[in-house]
Amino acid sequence: MAGARGWRRRSAAVLLAGVIASPTPAVGMTGLCASAAAGAESHVVVLSAFPAELAPLVAAAQVEMTVEAEGRRYYLGRLEGVRVVLGLTGIGIVNAASRAASVIRSFEPAGIIMSGVAGSRYRIGDVVVAARWLEQSNGRVVRVNPAMLQLARRAAMTLPAPFQTCTHIPPTSPDGETVCLPYSPVIVFGHRGQSGDPFAGKPLPCTPGGGEIFGCELPEAPALSPHPTARLTATTNADVQDMETAAVARAAARHHVPFVAMRAVSDGAGDPLGDRGFPAQFFDYYRLAAENAALVTRAFLAELSRLAGDPSSRRICRLLAHRHWQRAAARLRATSRMDASAKTARPA
Repeated sequence: MAGARGWRRRSAAVLLAGVIASPTPAVGMTGLCASAAAGAESHVVVLSAFPAELAPLVAAAQVEMTVEAEGRRYYLGRLEGVRVVLGLTGIGIVNAASRAASVIRSFEPAGIIMSGVAGSRYRIGDVVVAARWLEQSNGRVVRVNPAMLQLARRAAMTLPAPFQTCTHIPPTSPDGETVCLPYSPVIVFGHRGQSGDPFAGKPLPCTPGGGEIFGCELPEAPALSPHPTARLTATTNADVQDMETAAVARAAARHHVPFVAMRAVSDGAGDPLGDRGFPAQFFDYYRLAAENAALVTRAFLAELSRLAGDPSSRRICRLLAHRHWQRAAARLRATSRMDASAKTARPA
């Protein structure tokens, strides 16, 4: 069933400059690679918990329209050549589970990416891509889609910009002290992430006008394209720990939607101001971490766009379209090794 028809049947309002609109379908195209086609109906959904996490992605995107589905607003557009839906889950497991289920019903995405910040045993600013996620409240473990994980490994070699290493403290004050990390952040492919629920099964409400952490509003988008075609983490010994990702991973797995998460460390090791832990580190470094997570998310989407446009990768795209995830991952690994060998063998 096509996503646009599903939206109309569910009476989801699509607003563009005050006029109801809907995306143009690309007949017969399905799967992750199709999301990079011109006029494609397939989308990759990119979610963040709170506005500051989503802001660097919105700033980099060509936002074409605002869509409303099940009473919630999203941006629709392109990011690094891929058609995307950008939205917020809200803070906490309950909010994340509800929003993930809603976005899957409303948009029938080709894939879901979670981009944001977290606590970790790794250094502040590092970006952790975990292979599986544990939901602490019920002990459920969900594995990240192997093809998405392998695409993330390929993307790690071609970031669109260097990682952020400096930030104002506090981040919202341009006149604040500038603090720089004494190292260069890296991407860590970790074993397991975990998501806790400090709110005891209750949703944490957002606050209208509550700013870039506790607010309800999408971050402000750039001008529309002229050619429409308390976030709480805890210091932890885990690879990465937050309060949303496992719930989104669970919803994606239930509906057979491929999923991956990019979580940058806001509170962890390496603090040039000393080992102050949560919450001080979070409130000082959340913007820096959000920027770094967004860079890896953008690199992932750019890699997907390159894959879709490469005639030699058509077999991989077919495997992805037919949900042969392990075979697609194996072929992605093999082509990565061949590319590395070719670069090594080139004469100086």
